[in-house]
Amino acid sequence: MQFASIREFRLNASAILGRTGAEESVVVTRRGKPVAVLIPATEDMLDGVLRAVAGVRLKAAVEKARREALRAGRKPLGPAAIEAEIRKARADQRD
Repeated sequence: MQFASIREFRLNASAILGRTGAEESVVVTRRGKPVAVLIPATEDMLDGVLRAVAGVRLKAAVEKARREALRAGRKPLGPAAIEAEIRKARADQRD
């Protein structure tokens, strides 16, 4: 895995994208903190990559919600309550 600052990415995007060859990933950083990950992708694997990223984001959101609940002194949600919250959020998005 390689790293590139946001400035370097702006100035050399084509070369940096070239680094994401067969197995190489590039982490783009701003002030030393990661803001994006460039990974190699082909048409055949794109759907799987996007599903995997969505899964990681969901897991991070659940963990963040659990930490916030504990910090606020609330009881952590169980699987049924989490499922209810997901259904509610999806319904709110449709409205």
